[in-house]
Amino acid sequence: MFRCAWCMKKIADDQPLHALNVKFAEGIDYSDQEGEIVQVYLNSRRTSVPMIVTTADSEAKKNGWDGLFAVCSEECGEKMQTTLAKEIDTFKSFSAAY
Repeated sequence: MFRCAWCMKKIADDQPLHALNVKFAEGIDYSDQEGEIVQVYLNSRRTSVPMIVTTADSEAKKNGWDGLFAVCSEECGEKMQTTLAKEIDTFKSFSAAY
């Protein structure tokens, strides 16, 4: 079971899951936590949110993504995108996957 990175609502296994793929900025490295859900502090929100760190053999990593933020809806995804655009010290780029 995941939590929405925006509203923190639990996303049940039988509910649709949306994601935002992210590429880390230079100097940001979570490779020692591959496949884990880590808490990432977002300065613009002044809070930490859950992020899934991609594994080296995953499709996401093969496509150049370092992490995924699970969100419960497109609405939460759009709000999260707006926030990620402000987090230039942590994220180089991002893309919606919904």
